[in-house]
Amino acid sequence: MTTPTDAEIRLAEQYVRVLDFLSRCAQAIEGGDWFYLADKAAQLQDATGGLARVAGETWQAVSAGQRPRTELVRAAVAHHGRHYRAGRLLHPIEPTPRGGERP
Repeated sequence: MTTPTDAEIRLAEQYVRVLDFLSRCAQAIEGGDWFYLADKAAQLQDATGGLARVAGETWQAVSAGQRPRTELVRAAVAHHGRHYRAGRLLHPIEPTPRGGERP
């Protein structure tokens, strides 16, 4: 098994944090909890700022010839994101079968 680098871990963690707060915003809208939405939207804004910072660092590393391993980052996002609605929707652990239907 391949061990992820610190940069790959930070990238996956920051992105999963965005998925977490995006999922919480969806939950607030479904329940009509506007205070919760306002609170989680502010946290989502903070999370996206963190992702932007890490994505910028990643781009600098790529420009220097140090590319993150896509499959490793994707697997980490699917694994850790499975706890959140947006994570399960956008990054399912099991691929969608032919025809697009899940059991």
